[in-house]
Amino acid sequence: MIVFAHLKFSPDCALAVAETFGRIAPVPDFMKIIGPFIRSNIEEGILTVSIYECDDAHVDEAMAYLKARYAAFEAIEGVTTSVEEWLGVGVALKLLEETNSVTDALDLVNFRF
Repeated sequence: MIVFAHLKFSPDCALAVAETFGRIAPVPDFMKIIGPFIRSNIEEGILTVSIYECDDAHVDEAMAYLKARYAAFEAIEGVTTSVEEWLGVGVALKLLEETNSVTDALDLVNFRF
């Protein structure tokens, strides 16, 4: 499983975001994180993106962790988050092969966010 997570906030929120980042639980051993990467833009504010990866055996645990992690940031006024679960191409192709229908393959996908 791959998850892309984004934070968006104004510079006024930066200290609160940094403090929250310093106190949240670390990523569990069964997950890999790439990032976070930070981008600042005068019009859009500060943006971060992180990529999380874990095997299918730990999906439920991973999603519970990510919900709690990003809820901590959402509690900060002015911060918005998005967390998106993405399929690997191999999984998507396997679903398509099994169903022979794009619509049916999409119906089998149950994204948790």
